[in-house]
Amino acid sequence: MQIPDLQSLLKIDFKKNQKQIMIFLVLMAVLLVIVYFNFILTPQVTRVVHVVIEMSRQGADLKNAKRDILNVPKFKHAILSYKEKVDSYERMLPAEQEIPTLLENLSAMAKSSGVKIDSIMPVAKKEEKAQNAAQVYQEIPIRITAKSGYHELGAFVANLENAERFMKVVDISIRSNKQSPKRHDVEILVLTYILTKGK
Repeated sequence: MQIPDLQSLLKIDFKKNQKQIMIFLVLMAVLLVIVYFNFILTPQVTRVVHVVIEMSRQGADLKNAKRDILNVPKFKHAILSYKEKVDSYERMLPAEQEIPTLLENLSAMAKSSGVKIDSIMPVAKKEEKAQNAAQVYQEIPIRITAKSGYHELGAFVANLENAERFMKVVDISIRSNKQSPKRHDVEILVLTYILTKGK
C-alpha cells in the first residue's frame, strides 16, 4: 500500500469532496458550540444566578434593617415600658429581708384604720416536698390578731386588698368581746408573696 505524500494531499479536489468538508465544518461548529456552552457560558450563567440570588437576599436584609431602624423608637419605648412594669412588680413583691418592714407597714395600716393590733407574725408553713427551682416567688401567710369594730375592720381589709404590695385576705374570724361590746376579737390570715430569686 502506497502512503500518500504531502503533494498528493494538497491536490485534494475540494469540488469532489464538498459534502465531506461541509460535514466536517458542521461537526467542528457543533463541537465549538458545545465547548463554548459547557466551559464558558454555563459557568457565567451560574455565577450571574448566584449573584442575583445574593443581591435579592441582601436587598431583603436591607429592607428589614431599614424597617427595624424605623422601629427603634418603638423598641426603646417598649423596653422602658417593660422595665417600669418589672420595677412595679418587684415593689409589690418584697424580698425576704423586707418582711420586717412589711409587718411594720401592716401595723401602720391597722392603726390608721382604727384597728388595735395584738400580734402580727408570719405563719410557719409545712415544708413542701419539692419546690420548683424556677419559682421566683414564695407564698407567706401572716396571721394578725387584733381588736376592732366592724367599720374599722372593713376599712383595714380594704386597705390590705388595695395595698401597693400583693396581699390577699384569705380568712377572717370575729369573736365578740364581753369587756368591750363595740370592739371584737379579730383574727385575720393574710397571704403575701416574697421574691425568692435576686434581681
